[in-house]
Amino acid sequence: MSITEFLEKRFASPVDRAEQDRALTRVEQLTGLGAAVSSLEYLASSRDFDRGELLSWDTARTRYRWMTGKPEKALGAIFDKPGIQALFGMRVLAAGTLINPNASARSKTAAVTYLAGTNFAVHARSPYGSDGSETVLTISLTTLALGRMFGSDPQAKQACLWFIAAQSCLSYGIAGAAKLISPVWRDGTAVRDIFRTRMFGHKRVFSFLRDRPKLARVLGQVTITGELLFPLVLVAPRPVARALLGVGAGFHVSNAAVMGLNRFVWAFLGTYPAVMYCSRSLGRGEEQ
Repeated sequence: MSITEFLEKRFASPVDRAEQDRALTRVEQLTGLGAAVSSLEYLASSRDFDRGELLSWDTARTRYRWMTGKPEKALGAIFDKPGIQALFGMRVLAAGTLINPNASARSKTAAVTYLAGTNFAVHARSPYGSDGSETVLTISLTTLALGRMFGSDPQAKQACLWFIAAQSCLSYGIAGAAKLISPVWRDGTAVRDIFRTRMFGHKRVFSFLRDRPKLARVLGQVTITGELLFPLVLVAPRPVARALLGVGAGFHVSNAAVMGLNRFVWAFLGTYPAVMYCSRSLGRGEEQ
């Protein structure tokens, strides 16, 4: 069966609207939580936006020509302090709307659209201080916003869930492939040296792995294998699919605890309801 035939069959087939809505609601809530954590982290480090700092507006406005000249003053009202603090404060409120199960559909549409739009705006202002979790959040929020614009069309919702699931699996697969061709990941050097850095480091973990190169190598290879195998979650039997999701969640939680990568937990876990929905849609949920 070709990809075109598969998509036509999958999107033309009847869907369980209740299950579809539950999956989308869970994606929205977890992704909203990720947006809240991200925004709160920016607010907590708002001194980085002061004049003379790397994320200051004086520095950021030089990135693009269209940010200077006449638009500079208007953009500064949003992107300079205290405007940028208000932007992130409103993002927290918008994220809370997505998390709230009692919020109206119209308010959730406005909230997710604001979150998606400001994600693009903040990245345009300055990509520094951002990471892969912001990319995942932007993809998920933009997809959710577009899905809500189509109202109650079940095929549009189906497309949104499949797109988010595919992006999630692609992210893990590409990350694993990139590590696989890297000798420092295969021999564990990268795992050890990550904990040596100032941004993501952990002195005790580095000291522990420095004296145990075999363990560092095993951790590197396990990480590579886990990321490469993750896309199989879409076609694996239900117990295997659950195990892969559990390993993925554990990976992100441990990174948050040791490396401070809090945003990654909710950004990626926000895609898991879509991944599980698509796995069940392929018939895996009926096995065993």
